[in-house]
Amino acid sequence: QVSQNELDWFHQDSEAQMKKWQQEKKENRETLKALRGTAKKHSDTNERYLKAIDDKEKQYNTCLNTFLETSNKFASEKGKLEELIKKSQDDSQECEKRAVKAEVSVLQTWKETETWKLKGTIAKAEGNLRMLKALS
Repeated sequence: QVSQNELDWFHQDSEAQMKKWQQEKKENRETLKALRGTAKKHSDTNERYLKAIDDKEKQYNTCLNTFLETSNKFASEKGKLEELIKKSQDDSQECEKRAVKAEVSVLQTWKETETWKLKGTIAKAEGNLRMLKALS
């Protein structure tokens, strides 16, 4: 009878232990299910972030390429404008030199004309003087 009691106690302990393990197993399954759900949410969030990062990187690369193209165009335009400015400055200096030469030429011509006028006046005055000397 003692053995039977011990056996009954053993069965009761076994059943209690079994219920306890089943309860732990159920709790562990629920915890595992919750953890899987959390892992799935984190995985989905991670994928969304990776997709967003890829999209932003594509936008960045597009903007960078546009910037580089625009920068190159402006650099090219700047070079062309600098060349045109240099050419215009050279042309301006050349025009200035020609204008100075033309002004000098005009002044020399005016000087020569005035000189001839004066020489003509002197010749007339000398002629008048000779005539006055001859008359006197």
